[in-house]
Amino acid sequence: MSELFIRQEILKNLPSLDCLLFDMDGVLLDVSQSFRAAIVDTTQFYLKEQLGLEETGNLIEPGEIELFKFAGGFNDDWDLTNAAVAFLIGKWAQSGAKDTKSLREFGPDWREFTSTIKRKGGGLQQAEGFVLEMLRPSERREFARAWNAKLVTRLFQEFYGGDAECRDLYGFDPEYVHVEGYFRRETVMVKPELVPSNLKTGLITGRARAEAKLGLQHARLTNKIPENGWVVPDSGFKKPDGRTLMLAREKLDFKMGLYIGDIMDDLQTVFNYRELKGSGKARIYSAIVLSGPSGAAHKREFLEAGADIVAPDVNFLLEALGNIIKNPQSKRA
Repeated sequence: MSELFIRQEILKNLPSLDCLLFDMDGVLLDVSQSFRAAIVDTTQFYLKEQLGLEETGNLIEPGEIELFKFAGGFNDDWDLTNAAVAFLIGKWAQSGAKDTKSLREFGPDWREFTSTIKRKGGGLQQAEGFVLEMLRPSERREFARAWNAKLVTRLFQEFYGGDAECRDLYGFDPEYVHVEGYFRRETVMVKPELVPSNLKTGLITGRARAEAKLGLQHARLTNKIPENGWVVPDSGFKKPDGRTLMLAREKLDFKMGLYIGDIMDDLQTVFNYRELKGSGKARIYSAIVLSGPSGAAHKREFLEAGADIVAPDVNFLLEALGNIIKNPQSKRA
């Protein structure tokens, strides 16, 4: 896919852009072998070690993680992992399964789970509600004893940070998992030289601040996207809350911005921003790049949902923007 889609009505405004706002995962860095792998391995580890299941197959496949991303409310991979583990514990409480294959095959499946969450608005709270609704009172008690959200998050962090970086990233040494940190598996997707130096730049990410810093160092973008323009969860808001973009506007003082993401939550963040009082002080357009896992397969969904721009990847988009800004009469669309 090498096409760039731009809504005709915004094309004339793009030369007036004064700020680019980036998501990180799936846009600047390929995290399919890091965060996505940590979700799979944390889920497997928890169910095996905490419930004593025999390992006879994967409980969740990497491609199924995309179902959560399109359900909405799972920009935070810690929340996503907890939702996956909670669902499996709920099925375990119902089925009494002794091995991972039997547990996976016991209904409902991942698609039904995530589809229901999507209809209810997405996110971990809706996931937990789904699980509790499917359980009888005695099964709920079993579920409550088995689900430890703090431990799930810690295991994820130990997989991602590994023995070398876990303390610097999260403030503790690994206790349960001793591996080379999965962060080392990330590959850079953006060409730093394409990030324009004449525009303000910011970062809106679900990564913790230390994770964001590590990622920008790896991508060689620390000078291109300075920390005063970062919005991370410890700033007080998380995507898809539109206040993440409001905070970015306050930090960077721009008039017209473009937020570049790769999943539906990124698009919803822009929509939510537009509903906020005071959003008229800065116009923010949405751009979706299809470089995340299964991104190209969802091109039509992004267009139908109302994305202003859809591009194959961030480099293609940045090159096109450079041409449009230099040549305001460009009709490339």
